[in-house]
Amino acid sequence: MKKMMLLAASLGAFALTSCSNYSRRPYTEIPLAEGEEEVAPNEFCAFEDFPKDVPFKYVHVVKASKMLYANPKSLRPAIEKMVRKRGGNAVANYHENIRFGAFSLTIVRPVASGDAITILNTRGKTCEEMGGQSFTK
Repeated sequence: MKKMMLLAASLGAFALTSCSNYSRRPYTEIPLAEGEEEVAPNEFCAFEDFPKDVPFKYVHVVKASKMLYANPKSLRPAIEKMVRKRGGNAVANYHENIRFGAFSLTIVRPVASGDAITILNTRGKTCEEMGGQSFTK
């Protein structure tokens, strides 16, 4: 009986650790320069790290997944919706991949996560020039 309980606990721990690929990264928010106005980007951007040389503000962590196998790119609309709902206009520290779960229906499933941020001023740069990737392309 003890062995069964230990096995169930270890499977539960495995399921919890395999649910997310989010890892916190250090960042420094860049404030607006004196006299600079807020200019939001025209497109939704995803950054592997945090944007460089543009002012931004951290909002919140966002995570999305599907229970069945699918392309990880299919989670992009859900991530964008979560970020916009929290008041952000971009996602930093963004990762999307396939995870292996512990249950039969979730053996292979897509997972995406990142940090919702608000870009305060693009300073005339496009998403690619800021070091990001547009979700619309």
